[in-house]
Amino acid sequence: MKIGITGTIASGKTSVSILFRRMGFSVFNADNYAKMATHASNPCFQPLLEVLSEDVLDESGDIDRKKMASIIFNDEEKRKAVNAIVHPYVIEGMRNFFANHQKDAIVFAEIPLLFEANLEEEFDKVLVVTCDKDTAIKRMEEDREYTRQEALDRYASQIDPSLQVEKADFVIENNGDLKELGSKVNQFVAQTRKEIRRGA
Repeated sequence: MKIGITGTIASGKTSVSILFRRMGFSVFNADNYAKMATHASNPCFQPLLEVLSEDVLDESGDIDRKKMASIIFNDEEKRKAVNAIVHPYVIEGMRNFFANHQKDAIVFAEIPLLFEANLEEEFDKVLVVTCDKDTAIKRMEEDREYTRQEALDRYASQIDPSLQVEKADFVIENNGDLKELGSKVNQFVAQTRKEIRRGA
């Protein structure tokens, strides 16, 4: 079973992925794979540079991801152009990952923009990790060192959280601590294994 992990910003998607890995599951991480596109040796590098200009290069000659994020957050046309380059690259990587794990009963892919990129059809099930707005803002301020306004802007820029929940096959609410999250992940895995045994 191929399960996509997505959810609201700062909800704990990566924490959920880490817990799955600790349980022995294979998890594709779209953000980590996309990072490779910013390296000078990657085939996506030159097309990205044509969109962004050489101002985004760091000291090593790679694309500075923070500079790129700042540009595309404030420029819709450049955001679409960057996504048009990076998304196909990430999707190809994800499909190769799935092909290499065909024998796994359950395999995961963490895709923050799963719904925005219309990738639902790539998965058997979609798991949405969510948290309330105040929790998300606090996490962005504390963990990512965003100002309150930056955190509010990032939260407002995402797809409507209620729409994500509506589209989900499974939902994990993550407003508590890691112990509580771990318990919910264990419940999710037990439920999913039951569904597989029933042939769902």
